[in-house]
Amino acid sequence: MTGIEQETNRISDGLSVMHALARVLGRRYSEKTPQWSELGFPVIDRGTYAIFPLAVARTQEDADSGRAERLSDIRRGLQRSCVHFFGGDDFHAEMELDAEDGYGRKLADSGALITGPPWECLWSIQRFAVVLVHSVDERSAWETLALHIIPMDWVRYRPLNSGTKREASRYRRIIRERDAADVVWSWPLSAADT
Repeated sequence: MTGIEQETNRISDGLSVMHALARVLGRRYSEKTPQWSELGFPVIDRGTYAIFPLAVARTQEDADSGRAERLSDIRRGLQRSCVHFFGGDDFHAEMELDAEDGYGRKLADSGALITGPPWECLWSIQRFAVVLVHSVDERSAWETLALHIIPMDWVRYRPLNSGTKREASRYRRIIRERDAADVVWSWPLSAADT
């Protein structure tokens, strides 16, 4: 992440992104995936899912390895605000991601911080799940904060007609799409991500 000269770089306001997502995705029965860039925030548009970068910071130097703590206050504040406006609380989140399976495992493998057992809250907006992700890059030099907007089926699959070949095929497609998702990003965004 060269080119960042400040210790912390705020990119977007997470609560503003959440309100925009609720406004656009909250239309009932909408099967159309929105144009993520039309929300007016920096976004990594990956078609059926998107990543909205919120902040990046250098990790704090601590002996041999960096500690990801600079963005913790921003993450906690945004989480509290999202709980207030979009549901869930410290005892009962709307949903949880398991760091040992599925999209949670994908995030954990990429360096996402597990900040609470089994994971942070995530919120649902119609057929999408919104996950607040605090990550550290592979060199432990940078930490990032972002909102990942993914299809709800990647988190919680509900078969329409369980036991049929069509549903089995649909489930395999969902798993294939989820496993192919790229959860890593860096700032400034590359040309491919803008």
